[in-house]
Amino acid sequence: MTATPDQGIALADVTSQQGNPLVAFMEREVRADPYPLLGQLREAGPLPVLDGSVVIFGQYDHVSQILRHRAMGSDTSSSPMIKQFVANEEDRAASSIFFMDPPGHGRQRKFISKSFTPRIVASFESRITRIVDRLFAQFQDKGEFDLVSELAYPVSIGIICELFGIPDDEVDMIKEWSDDLALSTELPTLGAAIGVLKVFQREEIDRFGSTAIAAHAYFADLIHRRRKNPGEDIVSNLLTAENSGDKLTRYEITSVLTTLFVAAHESTTNLISNGILALLRNPDQMTKLRENPNLMGSMVDEALRYDAPVHLAARMALEKTEIGGYELDPGTIVVALMAAGNRDERTYPDADKFVIDREKPAVSLSFGAGAHFCLGSPLAKLEAEIAIRAFADRLRNPEVDEDSLEYRRHIVVRGLDRMNVSFRP
Repeated sequence: MTATPDQGIALADVTSQQGNPLVAFMEREVRADPYPLLGQLREAGPLPVLDGSVVIFGQYDHVSQILRHRAMGSDTSSSPMIKQFVANEEDRAASSIFFMDPPGHGRQRKFISKSFTPRIVASFESRITRIVDRLFAQFQDKGEFDLVSELAYPVSIGIICELFGIPDDEVDMIKEWSDDLALSTELPTLGAAIGVLKVFQREEIDRFGSTAIAAHAYFADLIHRRRKNPGEDIVSNLLTAENSGDKLTRYEITSVLTTLFVAAHESTTNLISNGILALLRNPDQMTKLRENPNLMGSMVDEALRYDAPVHLAARMALEKTEIGGYELDPGTIVVALMAAGNRDERTYPDADKFVIDREKPAVSLSFGAGAHFCLGSPLAKLEAEIAIRAFADRLRNPEVDEDSLEYRRHIVVRGLDRMNVSFRP
């Protein structure tokens, strides 16, 4: 259950001991329930930490403004805490669209958007259903299963591999890279907000680099194969878009593919797991959903708000700017706590309650906002709707084993690593 505000770690203690309360999110008990600390940070903000070069915001309106503000840059590679770790200017250059500013960001986003049109997303419904049916057939007679490894993860990884047109016999190789690739995407955010070596070990970072090289090489080979034999997949779509005028370099395409691969399956895995966990902890809402299947869309929206798959983002002030009455100097790292904003009582009455039929809810911050709003969000929501509908309809008396819950070490994209569920077969 969500802890009450007086449980968890006290903000004053964290700040006095560590200088930066964001470090506390690395602790196991906080990963399991970060919401008490997120609430304290929301109400204490805008909160400058360290020497004032990092400022934390958690109120809904402030976070929304940061994510949309033209003066809030996404490329944090020139922040002091990353500069002191990576001396080479070329190595610091942002290549991922996540951490890219205009005009490069808009240029790459234009190409990617062609692969997430409503028609293409709708075409995946039958494929998602097929994957979900196959997975349920494997555990439906067992009476128990690990919801993360046996449902949420294989749904998300299966769809992203289909989206990319990755052959079945190559999927296992891709899976081996996924965790390192996911952690590596947190480095620009956490490195700028906390400090690179406070979050990652040097050998880990070296391994991230090796994995990234392997992934880029794999996607470069996939591009070569698609040039010879194009199909109905995102790689072919990117190559087709090239021919219509503007052109992405080979490295830009492999970077786009690597980034999308991680983003698409990580956030979807968390959305499915978090949504089902919220239903199991709130059986009245499970009953409401079963009695009113048309609430599935709003249920997924509420799951996104209540326990967001992505918890925070970092931005850098590009010019002197004011957010929430706080003046930011150029170069200041701004940490936007989307998960805190999603529980802001000013925007959501009874924000700590999971209510699948909220009246006129505000749009959650879970998929970002503004120029970096997640292009793949409709596909992620469709996957979640199909998987959660099957769970609610097919399993009798499901119960979560609270002692089995294990959260991954990720801070930005927070989610479960293990979640055992029992049911009546």
